Amino acid sequence: MKLIFVGTPPNAAIALERLSKAHEIVLVVTRSDAEVGRKRELTASAVATKANELGLRVLKSNRLTDEHEQEIRAAGADLAIVVAYGALIPVGLLEVLPWWNLHFSLLPQWRGATPLQHSMLSGGVGSGVSLFRLDKGMDTGPLIAQRSVEINFEKTCGELLEEFTALGVDLILESLKSPLVESIQTGEATLAPKISRTDSRLDWWRTANELMWQIMALNPEPGAWCEHEDSPLKILRARSLGSTDWNALGGVTLQPGTLEVKDGRVQVACGEGSRLELVEVQPAGKKPMSAMDWARGAAMVVSLD
Repeated sequence: MKLIFVGTPPNAAIALERLSKAHEIVLVVTRSDAEVGRKRELTASAVATKANELGLRVLKSNRLTDEHEQEIRAAGADLAIVVAYGALIPVGLLEVLPWWNLHFSLLPQWRGATPLQHSMLSGGVGSGVSLFRLDKGMDTGPLIAQRSVEINFEKTCGELLEEFTALGVDLILESLKSPLVESIQTGEATLAPKISRTDSRLDWWRTANELMWQIMALNPEPGAWCEHEDSPLKILRARSLGSTDWNALGGVTLQPGTLEVKDGRVQVACGEGSRLELVEVQPAGKKPMSAMDWARGAAMVVSLD
């Protein structure tokens, strides 16, 4: 089958390479080169780089418009596959050929820009992958295939995204081999808007489970954080020590945000007497480091805000 592939980030580049081995990619659409790093060097997207390696024709645009219709038609594709392009496809182009979109949640749960992150933030509600046909709404089109996936909170969102993408490509390849059967989305819809730095600040009065979900969901972007000695401290990885009320067990009530090195772990007191183990942190202006290495340079009992 002749395909147009539409995507931008590294996980989309992985999908492009796999699809190119099974089908003819007649055109790759990706976002324009962007300034990256401290030197603001103009850099091609991961998908553009992969497409060039594969010798594929590339169209770069931050926003497809009806003006691109002639080029889309000239490609002679049977179908367009979208994996994390980063912009809406105009209705006029949706009428040129079918557009399938790979989405990282069980639609209609978590419609929007950050579905996997919101699945993680909710403790795994709605986690999975959906393949659906684009229509004029935001992630409202009919479903082609869908699969539930259980989230492993030992892994960050970035790590899980690779696994979800691999499963999603499996769904695409399977669906391209099978007779097309679409179904209308049913159930309560929820939204997954972009997550701001303000949303990423940790509130130690929440439970350890909720904080673990937040920390692992926001790695790598935008990063969960708190303050230590009036400076931001990113918490990159953490592990909940369960829902046990440690205050009741020890007979000592610790203020949420109190940090201790105890039993070989860097622990933070959280809401409802729960405890969170910090695994990896990043102080302001420094590289990521183990929480234990960081704690050795801090007081044995400190407070996080």
